[in-house]
Amino acid sequence: MLTVSLKKESLTEQNIRVGNVRAPQRIKSEPAAPPAQKGGFASPRYYHPYACFGCRRSFKRASRIAAVLACPHCGGPAIGLTRKFKPPPQADVAQWKKVEALVRRGFLFWSLGEPYPETLKEVDAFAARHATFVQGERKKHPAAFAEIDAALANPSGS
Repeated sequence: MLTVSLKKESLTEQNIRVGNVRAPQRIKSEPAAPPAQKGGFASPRYYHPYACFGCRRSFKRASRIAAVLACPHCGGPAIGLTRKFKPPPQADVAQWKKVEALVRRGFLFWSLGEPYPETLKEVDAFAARHATFVQGERKKHPAAFAEIDAALANPSGS
């Protein structure tokens, strides 16, 4: 008999029998995933990027861990983004500033029906066009966005 076991961080779960396999079942009272990650269970198949603006690096962790993690490179805060995020090269400071500006406005790289801005100058207009969507996401995940906003306000991570 194969039993699926999830870490303590995966919150409330129940096992149900599916054939000869015990599979976790999501309970409706379980809190939602971090805003950049869809619901479901922590799985090594799905890794989400985290971006650190202090050292301009990105790293990936298994899904559903947290909205903000400590950067393994510099120890500063790293913000969890969607799997659609493709980090710019570390030396491309202008692109990292653009990504940070988007994240500060609440964009975690969801699919929005139009490409994300290519330059920092385009961020304000883009944010204005999608303000209603971001407000909705902030209402769905207030604790996670509060954690993200606090991390961005204190980039040293202390």
